[in-house]
Amino acid sequence: MTTSTEQITGETAALDLMRGYLAADPEAIAAASGAGAACPTTAAYMRQQASGLLTEAVLADPDFSPYRRAVMGPAGIEWLESVPMETAVAEAVLALAGDGAAPRLALDDAQMATVFALSAVARCVAVYGREGTMHHLDRIRSVVAGP
Repeated sequence: MTTSTEQITGETAALDLMRGYLAADPEAIAAASGAGAACPTTAAYMRQQASGLLTEAVLADPDFSPYRRAVMGPAGIEWLESVPMETAVAEAVLALAGDGAAPRLALDDAQMATVFALSAVARCVAVYGREGTMHHLDRIRSVVAGP
């Protein structure tokens, strides 16, 4: 399987978006969002990467069980409350925090990538803590952006 430039750019942008939100760095957030806005294929890979990391974070939760709702832990909710976001994104993020189900809102690709990125970071913070989450994201980014 070959990896396209759009795929690498989208996956890297998703990780940069997540790292930007975790570090509360508006310039990093804007740069990562801009990368996704430049190309629909890049935006799709960005959304796919963030969605996959959200799934991974849900499954990494030591309290996860396929027999009950995947409600986000208090540390993740506390982190989310510190992040400014537009109303539609906030509604979708809170839906994901409640049970892990994909939100049924009419959002564009950029909004969905942001929803998945914020949700994944919040769930990672709940499982790994802030520093552990940054380390986790940095490690994944080094693989994605590799040589």
